[in-house]
Amino acid sequence: MSLKYAPVAALLFVLALGCSKSNTGNTSSPELFPNKVGDAWHYLVRDTTLSGNGVYPNTPYSADVRIVGIVKWPNGITASIWQYKGPNWIDTNYVYQTGDTIRFMDVNNTIIVRQYIFPFTAGSSWPYIPGTSNVSVRGPEDIMVGNNSFAGAWEIYGNAGFPDVSFTIGHFFKEKIGFVRIYLNPSGELILTKHIVDWQLVSWELK
Repeated sequence: MSLKYAPVAALLFVLALGCSKSNTGNTSSPELFPNKVGDAWHYLVRDTTLSGNGVYPNTPYSADVRIVGIVKWPNGITASIWQYKGPNWIDTNYVYQTGDTIRFMDVNNTIIVRQYIFPFTAGSSWPYIPGTSNVSVRGPEDIMVGNNSFAGAWEIYGNAGFPDVSFTIGHFFKEKIGFVRIYLNPSGELILTKHIVDWQLVSWELK
C-alpha cells in the first residue's frame, strides 16, 4: 500500500523456494526480505472509521499484495512493482533497496510511502516517512496472527509523520515471509475522517 487508506500518499506491506512451511501450503523465500516477481500475500483487513465523534467498524475484507514486475530507472535503480488489490480498489508501490534502506515509493515515484533500515535489529530507529519522529524495532518475539504462528518476528513501532498528520505504526515482520501484520492508526487535525487499519496475513506464496 500502498495500503488502502494509508494516509500520506498511497500506502501500504512484504513477504520459498521449495519446501512447504505449514499444512496450508505456504512457502518461505530464500531472501530475508522477499522482493521477487511472483511473490504474493493474502491479508484479512479490519478497518474502523472515525468520523467526528463516531466510531464505525466496517466489515472485514480481503486484500492481496503481489509483485507483478520490475522497472529500471535512469539512475540505475531497479525497483519491484508491488500491486495492492482490495474489493474495489487497486494501488501500486515501487520497492527498492539502497544501502541498508528499503524504500516504498508511491505510484508516481515521487513520495516515500514508508522505509525500513534492514536487516532489523533490536533498538534500531529511523524515520518511517520523512517527518519529525522515528519508529523503532524490538524483538525478535513469537506472535500469533490469526491461525498462523510466527517465531522470531520483529516489531516496528512508534509514530510517524508531522504533528497535524501523524500515524501510530505497529508492523510485525518475519524474515523470509514478510509483513505478517500491519497496523496504522492515523491522528492529527488535518485528517478529518480517519481509518484505523489492521492487515493480518492469512496465506502467502513466495518464489
